[in-house]
Amino acid sequence: MMADTGRSALVREQGGRSPMDAATQAQDGSGRCDGRQAPGRPQRLFSALAAAVALLLPQMAAAQWSMPDESPASRVVLELYTAQGCSACPPADAMMAELAMREDVIALSLHVDYWDYIGWADTFGRHAHTQRQTRYARRHGHSTIYTPQVVINGMEIMEGFRVAQVMEMLSAHASQPALVAIDLERRPAAEDMPVTALAAATAGEAGPVAPLGERLATGDGAVDRLHISARLVEEPMSPLALSTRAANRMPALLGPLSDDDDAPAARLHLVRYLPTAHVEIMAGENAGREVQYFNVVTEWVHIGNWDMRAPLEMAVEIEGSNPAVVILQEAGQGSILGAARLR
Repeated sequence: MMADTGRSALVREQGGRSPMDAATQAQDGSGRCDGRQAPGRPQRLFSALAAAVALLLPQMAAAQWSMPDESPASRVVLELYTAQGCSACPPADAMMAELAMREDVIALSLHVDYWDYIGWADTFGRHAHTQRQTRYARRHGHSTIYTPQVVINGMEIMEGFRVAQVMEMLSAHASQPALVAIDLERRPAAEDMPVTALAAATAGEAGPVAPLGERLATGDGAVDRLHISARLVEEPMSPLALSTRAANRMPALLGPLSDDDDAPAARLHLVRYLPTAHVEIMAGENAGREVQYFNVVTEWVHIGNWDMRAPLEMAVEIEGSNPAVVILQEAGQGSILGAARLR
């Protein structure tokens, strides 16, 4: 059974929070739904931790943001699909306070838009995030999406409020050896290196190409270059095929351009996020709450494809001082093969 919210076709899966829960919640007046833990000590502890992390993150950013990753250690990518209008989400949002401090985890909050209709438009919500979540569901054979939902390395889909299980799964993935080593370095734009034109600010595998100027603002306006190098950790590589989804369809570096978006090459994505943000929610299911959010995604751009047969060297322009993450993911939004971050 499918329920059409007017934005995308969504139904409720076990646990979590889906648009169909709004009607049930209105009928029983309990203010609770299946995916939400009852308030208690764990949630209060997470709230206290969130407040402490919010004070530390600006100092961390100032000290580390321009430092490249120094080793090919495995970094686990966690995507939390959440919404300010979802009453089940605050425990998962609070969990992000701890994850934001970890160096072995790149935790990203992607706010969806399918809760906006119930009275509060998420200030970070983007339909592209809803589309990305939907693609995961289809790839994994699920008929539904919900919040809060966690996706780990593009492979594991879990209910976001099950904090202990999420932590166990993160540990399991972190113990795996890195397949790809990705190094990032930010340099002044004046330095001489060809720059890959960026394409649409979309969280998807495809989508309309938009001018660079239409991307979301991500910082103070300063433009630099992010230099990206990548290599397989375990075996040597030979000829490179690199393509970019750019308006002018020009090659980025080192090889012929491929127009075949269905080619098996892995996708390179550039992600920008706000380290922390405080939001006072004035309406909807969470009316009256003040929530501290962490690692809130503001931009997700497909910057190129890489077949991994030769080491990759490329550069893209980046604006502002917010952290930058580069993710290498299998075509078709499959497994995440590697990731690196500059804070």
